[in-house]
Amino acid sequence: MFGQLKMIILFGCAAALAVGIISNEMSDPSSPRPGADRPVIRSATQPKADTNTAYGNEVRIARAADGHFWVEADISGVSLPFLVDTGASSVVLSPADAEKLGLYLSADDFTLTYSTANGEVRAAPVLLPSLRVGPLEVTNVEATVNGAPLRQSLLGMSFLGRLDGFEYKGNDLVMRR
Repeated sequence: MFGQLKMIILFGCAAALAVGIISNEMSDPSSPRPGADRPVIRSATQPKADTNTAYGNEVRIARAADGHFWVEADISGVSLPFLVDTGASSVVLSPADAEKLGLYLSADDFTLTYSTANGEVRAAPVLLPSLRVGPLEVTNVEATVNGAPLRQSLLGMSFLGRLDGFEYKGNDLVMRR
């Protein structure tokens, strides 16, 4: 009981922060300048960072023009854009992204309630078979589907916390597995 309450409180705080970040208007950045021989990892619909690179067991994500870190993640073969959010306790899927993954949930699936800056939000817990960013793959990732429209899915700690590490280096976020 206490563990579940703790999770709800932590996720509520993270969701409130995420709603505030996502509700800000996002500007269109300048065109990306990818590295010469490194693959580019970026979102097709969100601000693009100057250079995002993946090599070996490391992904380096450049800060986008809007000040955030954006990645394109693969969930069981479906590519989706994510805002990297170290303040989110779990991966949070927007309802639209959940549908793209084939997750059609009923009202009964939304068993969690979170208090956010925009009021209470219901959420449905889900388990993602795999989530990959570049060469970094994690299996059986706990996530939630937001019950209210969410502008962008969030790459939270249920993925990031299972990596070998991540750190900020200048204007880059470096993730390692």
